[in-house]
Amino acid sequence: MTEEEKELPKLKALYDELWSDARTMIKDMRRSIFVYLLAGLVTLAFSAIMIGTAISDWNKILTGGASTLTYFYAIVETPGAIFYVAFGILLLYWHSKLKNRYSRLVEIEKELGD
Repeated sequence: MTEEEKELPKLKALYDELWSDARTMIKDMRRSIFVYLLAGLVTLAFSAIMIGTAISDWNKILTGGASTLTYFYAIVETPGAIFYVAFGILLLYWHSKLKNRYSRLVEIEKELGD
């Protein structure tokens, strides 16, 4: 018995499982893709807050009314805000990519209905 013949029963079991759960998997996938959108938007919203806070802290430093903690916050918030913007954009990119990749499956699932 060859290696391929040994794998056939396992592959058949896998395909049978996929076949029986296909509609549920597509619904779960659609929800998961939506999570990328939601997480990206929330991340960008928090990045806007971080940018505003960083600008405020740098303003305090430049006007001379800053404590040591304000220096620390400004130094940490600035790259953190840039990271958050990049991460939010990356999440939205992945949402778009996954939505396009699996759009046909989602259309089929919607056509089948419940």
